[in-house]
Amino acid sequence: MSPEAIAALVAAGAHALHDVADEAVALPDALPLLVGITHDLRSPLSSMLVLIERLRAGHAGPVTPLQEKQLGLLYSAAFGVASPTNDALDMARGTARHVSAAPAAPFSVGAVWREVLALVQPIAEEKQLVLRWSGLAQDTRVGHAAALHRVLLNLVTNALKFTTSGSVTVCAEALEQDQVRFTVADTGEGLPPQVRAQLLRAAEPQGTGYVSSAGLGLAMCQQMLGAMSSALEAPAEPMRPGTTLAFVLRLPAA
Repeated sequence: MSPEAIAALVAAGAHALHDVADEAVALPDALPLLVGITHDLRSPLSSMLVLIERLRAGHAGPVTPLQEKQLGLLYSAAFGVASPTNDALDMARGTARHVSAAPAAPFSVGAVWREVLALVQPIAEEKQLVLRWSGLAQDTRVGHAAALHRVLLNLVTNALKFTTSGSVTVCAEALEQDQVRFTVADTGEGLPPQVRAQLLRAAEPQGTGYVSSAGLGLAMCQQMLGAMSSALEAPAEPMRPGTTLAFVLRLPAA
């Protein structure tokens, strides 16, 4: 079976998982089953991503351009399943645990971005998209690095998903009163109307109407940002193609 066929099967599995999630959300008694299934999926999916990336890096020997492209397809497909799996677990368990699990601590904003970049770079390369980053002059901040990582990862993943050409730009801008504004802008066709309609309301973990993995991911972002006294915004930029999403966090300089 070709890598393209395997990638198609993995993508079909993602759609099937999403259909099961819709049914489980509608039937509260089935929710524990969904959580158990997604938990069991996470470890093998993570192993697949690590193995594919090692193969792409040539750890098992030289890789031809065709093999690199095929491995990129496999990585994108596996990541497409892993991302909603993690989101479903977070929604079921409560996204605030990423904030409450550990107190605010010093961390490097740039280091968080590099960790996100390592995960999404293969997807950008496979789609021939440019990833840009604009960071802070005062990079070391006090806050919740794990929560910021998950929010940025979801936003950048969605941006890559809905962008067929051009770029995705992530910007961290220092504001007054120890605040930092994060912006994720792409040159795609924009979010589907049904996903955008969900964006500016915080979805309940047991709520219905998750129309896609993008909608689930954005709902997770809203809840996680809410735990940090923030919210996801969609600034109006009528003259600019694509989608721009932003949020502001209080991150004092260390």
